[in-house]
Amino acid sequence: MSDFSDLAQKLTTGCRILAEQQIIDAYGHFSARLPGAEGRFVISRGMSPALVQPEDFIVLDFEGNVVEGKGFPNAEWPIHACVYRARPDVQSVLHSHARLSRIFSLSPVKLRGMLLQQSNEWFDGLPIYEKPGLINSIERGDALAATLGQGSAALLRGHGDVVIGRDVTATAMRAITLRDNADILNEVLSHGEPHYWSREEATDWTAPLHGNLSPEASAALANRLYDYFVARVDGRLSALLQGDRQ
Repeated sequence: MSDFSDLAQKLTTGCRILAEQQIIDAYGHFSARLPGAEGRFVISRGMSPALVQPEDFIVLDFEGNVVEGKGFPNAEWPIHACVYRARPDVQSVLHSHARLSRIFSLSPVKLRGMLLQQSNEWFDGLPIYEKPGLINSIERGDALAATLGQGSAALLRGHGDVVIGRDVTATAMRAITLRDNADILNEVLSHGEPHYWSREEATDWTAPLHGNLSPEASAALANRLYDYFVARVDGRLSALLQGDRQ
């Protein structure tokens, strides 16, 4: 299997999970940097990301040209091209219109980390790209990449968010974690002032949560949650639950 087809399959699964989690729907786009191909990335053609199949993915260069596959790119392809160009460490990029990201992008309350490691990762609150309109030009893409900086996520005012990761799995999981953090903070705000972690407490969360485990056990634990989400969309969980009822 080529890197292109392998990434297309992984992105399809990721899109299915994010759709099931109501993070993407008819809009949004999920991409991955193409290994060994400088300045190119894999992304679905201009269609609903919730409905993609592996054959719906194309390879773009950083100027938005289709260099492999069939179809035309989403208008906001510069989000991905400009983040990849600015951040060589980033291997995957997601743009979504997640409801709570849109709410906090317009709120006077910053979306801060509330859960586990994210309490330190997003301690100061997510940065917000303030300009109105689609990010459909290199100039706007560069401005968004500058807003993201060295962070792992940014909000787009009234628009949604951008989330990055070391691979497709990490990006999908970070998007779910971002949604969960936003959900918790939104709920806590209905009860009054949040009891935020101090900087020292937040830093403590960066220590390995399971330092007593072997590398193999740690890797299995890290994959457990993603496997659960895959099982939700590939029918395994439904079949197991249905079997339990019989």
